[in-house]
Amino acid sequence: MGETSVILIGVLVGFLFGLSGIATLFNLMSDVITETQAQLSQISAVSTLVLLVIAIILIIKVRIISALVVGAIIGAVLNLILKMNGIDIVNQVYSTILHAVMP
Repeated sequence: MGETSVILIGVLVGFLFGLSGIATLFNLMSDVITETQAQLSQISAVSTLVLLVIAIILIIKVRIISALVVGAIIGAVLNLILKMNGIDIVNQVYSTILHAVMP
């Protein structure tokens, strides 16, 4: 019973840190958009297009990073739930990959 409590506390702490990381990434994206908007209002058309492309690239990078963080959190929680039910999915996937690589 004590081990389950420790696991649940670990999941809760990991989930909260994951949400904090996602919020930080979205805050970074908001700052990038605000800075880009300020720059766009001050410069010429050619520079505006260049900064717009840079802003789009930064937004895509932040979205990819936030998707990776969310995927890692969901994967960890699903792995934990499966492991608590006696299914060790990591070992099954590893053995499948090992058999595919070394026939």
